[in-house]
Amino acid sequence: MKISIITARSKNGVIGSNSSLPWKMPSDMRFFKQSTIFHHVLVGRKTYESFTVQLVDRPSLILTRKSDYAPKYEEDQTINTLEEGIKKAKEKNETELFIIGGGEIYKQALDKNLVTHMYITEIDAVIEGDTFFPEFDESEWNIIRKDDFTAGEKNDYDYSFVLYEKK
Repeated sequence: MKISIITARSKNGVIGSNSSLPWKMPSDMRFFKQSTIFHHVLVGRKTYESFTVQLVDRPSLILTRKSDYAPKYEEDQTINTLEEGIKKAKEKNETELFIIGGGEIYKQALDKNLVTHMYITEIDAVIEGDTFFPEFDESEWNIIRKDDFTAGEKNDYDYSFVLYEKK
């Protein structure tokens, strides 16, 4: 099973601000949905609580320390460790588990060397925020796809969809 991170980040590593995305990028939201649809997503509790809508056809595995935490949606479930989430996804015959945030969850997954792929929307701007994507050693990753796009009436900034694969 692939274990993938999916995120968007600015040039200065920002991925969030005040529990939301600090940009308007509908094409990134479409890319996120197309990539994750019909797959399990692993998400930190705080990020999960920031969702304003259910991620349809993407059961969430919510990483939390709270033993009494009740997910908002019936098909979602709580887990206490990344490894438990990976095990549950495998038990469901998942082919690719997507880790969708937040910053601490990304850091844990990378530090534990659990990630095989990263889908990163690289936003060509320096943006203010309070949540950052962790530093990672780019020499340990191959870029296997990169698609560049320009800002337009719907997307605030130039951006690239970059797919990294662990060497």
